Amino acid sequence: MEHLALVEARARRSSRWAARIALVPLALAAALVAALAAALAATLAAGCGIVPDPQIAEEFHERLLPRDRAWAPVPCKDRAAKVERLRGLEPLALDLRARIREFETPPPPQLLERIMAFPMRGQADDYRCVVQDFTRIDLSTEPDYEGLRDLAANLYVLKGMHLLDHGAPDEGWAHVLDALRLYRRPVAPGVDRHLTLIDVLRAVDHLLDTHPPPPAILDALIETTDAAALTVPTICTALRHDLLIVGMMGFRVHFGQREREAVARRYGLDFAMRTWRTPQQPGTHDRPAWAELRQTYDLMVPECAKHPLGHSIQRAALPMVRLEMVHPRVGLPLRVVANRLNQAGLLSDVHVTLRARLRGQRLRQQLGRDPTTAELAVSFGRRPINPWDGRRYTFVVTPGQISVVRGPYRHVVSLDPVPPAGSGTSYPRLPAPTR
Repeated sequence: MEHLALVEARARRSSRWAARIALVPLALAAALVAALAAALAATLAAGCGIVPDPQIAEEFHERLLPRDRAWAPVPCKDRAAKVERLRGLEPLALDLRARIREFETPPPPQLLERIMAFPMRGQADDYRCVVQDFTRIDLSTEPDYEGLRDLAANLYVLKGMHLLDHGAPDEGWAHVLDALRLYRRPVAPGVDRHLTLIDVLRAVDHLLDTHPPPPAILDALIETTDAAALTVPTICTALRHDLLIVGMMGFRVHFGQREREAVARRYGLDFAMRTWRTPQQPGTHDRPAWAELRQTYDLMVPECAKHPLGHSIQRAALPMVRLEMVHPRVGLPLRVVANRLNQAGLLSDVHVTLRARLRGQRLRQQLGRDPTTAELAVSFGRRPINPWDGRRYTFVVTPGQISVVRGPYRHVVSLDPVPPAGSGTSYPRLPAPTR
């Protein structure tokens, strides 16, 4: 391994190339990063005595080649200007990091003062625009906005709660709606961060009790909450590309210029450069490990959208367990990927339950009475399906309440505001489903 120091030195020098490369067309940039990555991989392979296996490269490229509409970047107009306007959110989000997704405890007075002074209202759409144009992300020149999205949502919710508690309902609800807009129309590259929507939904559920919204706000809450729905095709596209990333990190010494150019085009230049320099993953695994990862991919990805997500994990359980036992550096990331599928099922439970409560309250305002079960079901259109087990949700309306049922999951929500126990901003959390 005597060449590893040389590899690291070259990797450090390559970071200075990123700013220059970003100024040239993507095709040329992909070629440049491919050449640099090829040199790094060749040095690493020579230093570790690894002979690149062309079969691994061919099979990886075969799985990387198909394009998914759910993976396409969403072009962001005036992206550079929006990046600059959002910079003030980064220090606030980083200072809030120790309180991730915790709305019960108010932030320290000095931090709260800074949060209230920062003009963040109306910037959620710009934030989402920046992160969804993911192939243009360059962490050498801009903050990691995608990595900070859950913290940005926290800032919006905390500011909204404070405004609501101090007699500014319009401003308060506007900030809560901005928190939801951060998760609007999700795309596959951000599915892992989209799962943090769970805690924003729980906070909204609490605010329905402490600050009942007027009809116009209820309509806006219904629209923004519906727009945050995570679809099965998007989840499956994210699964496919997560598994490809595991392959990139675990087997990159086997890849040539063709694979590196394809990765840069698909994931963006900055992401490709960072992935090829991942120190925790030498990328030198051999064909037996690749065979297990390839089998996992082939069992989970092609039929993902046709079956519940839980079934996909069951089908690939054996190769995943073998990888975790024999090659933990490849197997453990697979466990993280599988856990995201499970979390998508929990997100669906919390999401559908809040949607039912919002619709029930709006129908009550419109009708002057509790809606019937049929009226609530019609407001949804088609009955929602949980992606984890494929079961459809059932709604039952009783006086003042709605029961949301999916197999073992059953939760009852009130159509009337329910004062929270105790004082302060603590709120009852929606329970996790029983699986």
